[in-house]
This record gives sequence, structure tokens and C-alpha cells, in this order.
Amino acid sequence: MEQIRDGYGNSDLPDRLKLALRMADAVISDPSGLSEGDQTALREEFTPAELAELALTVAMAAGFSKAAIAWGPPPVIPVTEVPTPTPDGTVG
Repeated sequence: MEQIRDGYGNSDLPDRLKLALRMADAVISDPSGLSEGDQTALREEFTPAELAELALTVAMAAGFSKAAIAWGPPPVIPVTEVPTPTPDGTVG
């Protein structure tokens, strides 16, 4: 997680992850700011379904984050665990 902070472009993270992080940054800050080179690389590296999932996940997380800040925290925050499917089909 430390490598995902600012400057991740110069980190040892895999190129695929760096590309996904650039897309996430663009979705959050300036969707029209993603370079044509990155757009082409994204289409080559990810399926349309993966791109949709990435963009929607980032957009929803950013939106919920803004709403949470605007409304403030509830007096008691319930904890909910949601099982997450893994690539091999198991649930972790």
C-alpha cells in the first residue's frame, strides 16, 4: 500500500497496476485528462468489463466518500463484512 501513494509511477508496482491507478486518478480528478496513450494502453490491457468495473468502483467509492464527509459520521458505525470472490472462484 505504501507504493500507491503519490509517486507510484516511479515505484516497483507492476505496470498493469500503475495503469489502473492512473485511470483511477483520472476518474477522481479529471476524466478528460487521461492521455490518448493511456486510453490505448487501458483498452489493450483490460477487457471492457474490467474497465467498466474499475471506473464504476472508483466513481462510487469517491462519491460515497464525499457523501460521508458531507454528512459526517454516524454516532455508531456498524461493521459489515462482505465476502469477496477471488479470481479462482472461491470466496475469501
